[in-house]
Amino acid sequence: MSIEKGCRVAVETCMGVRNNEKVVIVSDDRTKNIGMGLRDIALEITPQVRYFNLNIYGKRPLNKLPSAVEKSAHDADVTFWTPHSLDGELETLRMPFLKAALNMGRHAHMVNINEEIIRNSMAADYGKISEFTDKLHNKIKNVNKVRVTNELGTDITATFEKYKWVQSTGICHTKGQWVNLPSGEMFKPPTTMEGKIVIDGSVGDYLGEEYRHSDLVETPVTMEITTKERPQATSVSCENKDLEREIIEYISRHTCSKYVGEVGFGTNIFLDKIIDNMLQDEKYPGIHIAFGDPIADDTFADWSCPEHIDMILTKCNIWFDDEKIMEEGRYLIG
Repeated sequence: MSIEKGCRVAVETCMGVRNNEKVVIVSDDRTKNIGMGLRDIALEITPQVRYFNLNIYGKRPLNKLPSAVEKSAHDADVTFWTPHSLDGELETLRMPFLKAALNMGRHAHMVNINEEIIRNSMAADYGKISEFTDKLHNKIKNVNKVRVTNELGTDITATFEKYKWVQSTGICHTKGQWVNLPSGEMFKPPTTMEGKIVIDGSVGDYLGEEYRHSDLVETPVTMEITTKERPQATSVSCENKDLEREIIEYISRHTCSKYVGEVGFGTNIFLDKIIDNMLQDEKYPGIHIAFGDPIADDTFADWSCPEHIDMILTKCNIWFDDEKIMEEGRYLIG
């Protein structure tokens, strides 16, 4: 299967590009084919399309967003970001680009996308994903507490009195809105959280390049979480001491780096496996927990952070108050 269908769904269905709009697409050498695929589809609709490859601006990681890219994003109606993630570029590139992109338009965040994703989950039925996400949101919006367990020893309880649940359905047609593609998730920062999580799925940001799902299955990461001024990680342990050290270093960069910035539920019901790419894996049916930035522009959280790292747990049991909505990784709602 070619990448054309997934690129077409992204441009036409998810972002709803119109014939009078300015479109900006950013890729790098690793995602050039996808960037050009998005460009070709966009050009069928509007002649106002600009394409950038980050690698022409110098050795990565770049310490500043190129001015031509920033200016074009600032004036665009629709933007796409596909480059792979490198240490430090969340703060120097991705966050400044997002700010510029939302000045006048709407944004598709596709960091670390690859051809497997664009052919499969990006070509899914986003109408059905949106319908299921809405159904899950209706279940949780008035819930007082959520409990999560799994056979590896995860047992956490969280409350969500503050902030806003964000439904990421893949449909992004409103100015000032942005979406991760492929999509299918619902997330929010918790108000309180107590207990232990055992991560055996994926880890995000640049760590996902080195540590695979198979590594985490063999040596899961255990984290203790408690609520002080905010829910936060208080310990990290793993038999793989390199991974343990890197996670500790990541969540110790700033005071906010250890805060639980997101509890997310994957709602892309078309996914059936972890593929070692967080862009897709966080949409896999189940739960993910992120440390660092709470995406305050969307969740209305009253804090922010330069870091954001997702952690995926698998085969979980989840209760909304007393209603069990997931059993060993399988949703119990239709």
